[in-house]
Amino acid sequence: MTANETSNDPGSTTAGPQIEITTDEDWKNRVRAENAAIEQKFHAEEPATAKVAAESPTRSASQNSSKPAETAPPEPQASRERAELPPLPEASLVALLGILSNQAMVALGLIRNPATGKAEKELPIARYFIDLIDVLEQKTKGNLDPDEGAALDETLHTLRMAFVHRSKDTA
Repeated sequence: MTANETSNDPGSTTAGPQIEITTDEDWKNRVRAENAAIEQKFHAEEPATAKVAAESPTRSASQNSSKPAETAPPEPQASRERAELPPLPEASLVALLGILSNQAMVALGLIRNPATGKAEKELPIARYFIDLIDVLEQKTKGNLDPDEGAALDETLHTLRMAFVHRSKDTA
């Protein structure tokens, strides 16, 4: 018996109001419209926010009578360092492949671990990252351009061979 069915059996233990479940087929369109409105609002506020941010250091208490003048807290060292970094590359399959393969190479001990400065061999972790790249290959099969497919194949082959070689070193 489903939640929407009622029992005509006098010995039935279900008592109380019956809940009727209805579906709203238009919810996807409403969500899309809400997302579009939010995105439009965000992009409309973005220049205004930048303008206010540009003006705020030069405002005085007399210009902004609703709020007392506040001094901005000093910018943390990490924020200044991040501001000096070059911009991030475009998100792409090749960038993702590079991140995963670098992690595998660190775990294979082929690259120094940036946290410790030492080349440390962690074969289970290396196997995990190689398996992640393999999953990526399986899930994107037929959807890659020739360059992406070649990069994926070459990376997997190289990492697998390095894994076999590094596995034999410990045996």
